Amino acid sequence: MSEAELKTESKHPWWRYASNGSFQITTTVIGATQAIYLYYYYFNVLGLEPGLIVLALTIFTIYDAVNDPIIGFLVDRNTRLTKRWGRRFPWIVIGIVPWTLSLFLIFTAPTVNPANPWPVFFWLFGSLVLMDTFGSLVGINVSALRPDLFRTEEERQKLTWWWTPLDMVAQALGFILPPLFITQDPLYIKASYGFMGAMMSIICLVSAILFLPGTTETKVVKERYFTGHYESFKFFSGIKEVLKTKSFIIFFIALTTFNMATSLLMGNAPFINTYLLRYAPGDEVIIFVIFMVGAFVAFPFWILYLKKVKDNKKVLAIGGLALGISLFPLSFFQTIIDLYIMLFILGVATGSMWAFFYTIIQASVVDDFVASTKKNQKGILLGVSTLLGRLVATLDEGVMALVHTTTGFPAGSQDYAGMVTLVTAAGGDVNLILLGIRLLFGIIPSIIIIAGTLMFWKYFPLTQDKVLENKRILEELGF
Repeated sequence: MSEAELKTESKHPWWRYASNGSFQITTTVIGATQAIYLYYYYFNVLGLEPGLIVLALTIFTIYDAVNDPIIGFLVDRNTRLTKRWGRRFPWIVIGIVPWTLSLFLIFTAPTVNPANPWPVFFWLFGSLVLMDTFGSLVGINVSALRPDLFRTEEERQKLTWWWTPLDMVAQALGFILPPLFITQDPLYIKASYGFMGAMMSIICLVSAILFLPGTTETKVVKERYFTGHYESFKFFSGIKEVLKTKSFIIFFIALTTFNMATSLLMGNAPFINTYLLRYAPGDEVIIFVIFMVGAFVAFPFWILYLKKVKDNKKVLAIGGLALGISLFPLSFFQTIIDLYIMLFILGVATGSMWAFFYTIIQASVVDDFVASTKKNQKGILLGVSTLLGRLVATLDEGVMALVHTTTGFPAGSQDYAGMVTLVTAAGGDVNLILLGIRLLFGIIPSIIIIAGTLMFWKYFPLTQDKVLENKRILEELGF
């Protein structure tokens, strides 16, 4: 059965696609700000040792092991508000304010006391717990709602036309705005990070208003919540069903490699700017702008290419290999000109992964889970996905900490001259430290993304025929 032969129960006005896609503004600005500046702030500005940063992130991941699946499980049930407001929308509203304001807390930690660094350690851990708890409450419900609202490949491609450019705009805001609030004056640099956190929190809170209309459930969706197919899994049996779903496991591994590669790229931009280019703090925004221009120019062509090829798996694999190949030369740039050319090409390749992972591939995985279990329960799958996704933060920060520790990068050095002074006094090798920064910016993320892409191509089970077969099953089930 072809896509054209499958009926759909709902059609949406353009504003629903635009509003739902604008969720990316809030979540991506929060994620980008944290990904770029968290490690740099706690390591270089506050002077917290990298081992303690990784320890805080590791314990935080253990918290995640309980938090995210439980949230996903609990929100997959009706409440007294469901008939009127829907199953997802009330939780989204509840979580928005504490989620956005937690970004401010992350960047207002006290100064590290070398004799007792634990207050800063627990500040980092506690603020991450707050961000994750309410971020999961919002994000899981938004992600669970999308496959219910946008049910056909055509609708999901329409969402992609809004989702991808809005996510790119959000990434640009996350890259461009924070440096505007950060000073290079050593006397005020710590306070400026707190001001940056406050301003970004306010921006995210305001932008959250844009996505609320697009996360309201339609009458058709609300009615489905009261059918027998929406009975909840038991908690552990639900987790077992998720982990048995091959498409989910392969999707998660591939997505993890993509997130690790992009996080290493973003997280190392301040290091490239400060220690290799030796520009003023905040000038790394130029790196992000060039990269974003390439991605923005390329993503429409990737979507049109998908529309022509009609093979989600093939197009994503091609994009992943292109991304891995374009990352590799970044470790060897010599001048600012060739760096900018490489970044533009990297952006073009990244446009593919950006356009397809969340709006198309993830939605197909959710469909596969529902078709195989014959239960329209999405929260538990997305809860487990969020849990496993938090490992990305630990993994990429762990890789950075391992390289910096191995090369002898001293904590607390805020500029190149300060780093050279500390390294020389300790008898270290400055060139080895600079080599580590280069490896983290190109070769290491390149290897990670190529490995993930090859695994995805070989083992991901959702061919285009299987995608359409799952849609036929969902229609027979009344989903």
